[in-house]
Amino acid sequence: MFPIIRPKCLKHGSRIALIAPSSPADSEKLMLAVDSVKFLGMIPVLYPSAKMKHGYLSGADSARVSDINNAFFDPTIDAVFCIRGGYGVTRILDKIDYRMISKNPKLFLGYSDITGLHVAINQLSNLTTLHSPMPSRGWKTLDSITLRSLTDNIFSTKPIGQTPFIEGEAFEIVNSGVAEGPIVGGNLSLLAATLGSIYEINTKNKIIFIEDVDEKNYKIDRGLTALALAGKFKDCAGIILGTWSGCGDPDLPPENNLSLHQIISEVVKPFGKPTINNFRAGHIYPQISIPMGARTKLDADKGTVAFLEAVTE
Repeated sequence: MFPIIRPKCLKHGSRIALIAPSSPADSEKLMLAVDSVKFLGMIPVLYPSAKMKHGYLSGADSARVSDINNAFFDPTIDAVFCIRGGYGVTRILDKIDYRMISKNPKLFLGYSDITGLHVAINQLSNLTTLHSPMPSRGWKTLDSITLRSLTDNIFSTKPIGQTPFIEGEAFEIVNSGVAEGPIVGGNLSLLAATLGSIYEINTKNKIIFIEDVDEKNYKIDRGLTALALAGKFKDCAGIILGTWSGCGDPDLPPENNLSLHQIISEVVKPFGKPTINNFRAGHIYPQISIPMGARTKLDADKGTVAFLEAVTE
């Protein structure tokens, strides 16, 4: 096992590659992404995929993968930020030069569909990455908790430590206990979609974070069950579940449905791993940025999460 690689932290004047490896970004999102990078005192560099459109993809597979490979290889680029998620990352996972990325480590940022790249880069390039709001969200208007979580990760080499308490958003304790290990994971749909491939998530002795948005309960059940059948909950050290923003079936009678609480209790809880629900990361604000691959401590007894290592050096 090779030691984890950490990219250099960013600073005023850092050059940021803006890429669109999934769905296309409209002109408004593109402008927000550029302004967000400038807002933090850095220099945006638009790559071709940022202005492309190929149906529901930002560009052809060859164009999107070229932007990833070229951005990491370019010595004048300090970090690689994804403009938005959507769909498309799984189509290019087998075309990325992970060995080259490990030799040219840079801070990589995004979430949602970008989960596929987080997992692949963490495991195949042995590089830490940042699961955080993307610049097309408009960083000028972020709430103070989200903005500080983002900037503390990208501009400092100090471990973040315990994540902030968010008023009215206490963690639900599913299973008590304390777990420690590298944090991995992301969007449930992507984690399930890569099972059976060389890009599937490795949860052995790790803490897995899982979230999703705007999904019906049975689809969350299906995704969590797929991870369970693949041994991901058996292997892991602990489990952090997100907020499940917009998820549910408001038009379905309760007698014909299972609640999210029931699904978690029946599919996840039986594994007995320290587990909490309602961690605010992913498709929700305020949003906590997660240093993927960094050692993390989950104390389900106290309802706390602490990042013990920084994403950068």
